[in-house]
Amino acid sequence: MSENLTVGIEESHESQVLDSYSDSEAEEEPVDTSQLTWPGYFLHYTCVGGRRTLAVIDGMGEWLADFFGITGPKYWYIIDEYERQKGREERDRREGLILDEQAMEGGARPESAT
Repeated sequence: MSENLTVGIEESHESQVLDSYSDSEAEEEPVDTSQLTWPGYFLHYTCVGGRRTLAVIDGMGEWLADFFGITGPKYWYIIDEYERQKGREERDRREGLILDEQAMEGGARPESAT
């Protein structure tokens, strides 16, 4: 009987811990402002205004970063050039091996007569 009680307590504790780490904005409970005192009323609306202001500023910051192009790596063009050069070298190496194999077989292949 005590084992069942312990398991129930552990499961209950885990669900409480998981609930406390859930997204607070999605599960925000409405506040009855008519029951608040003046300091509580001002504190509540200060927090609401602060959250909304932060959301607007965050959105504007993302838009500005995208507008000025500072969302990607600083030297992305160098990375692209390196990958292109690496691809060219690999292609040249493969073509060089094919040409070397043709030379070992007896030279260039004859072209068909027209």
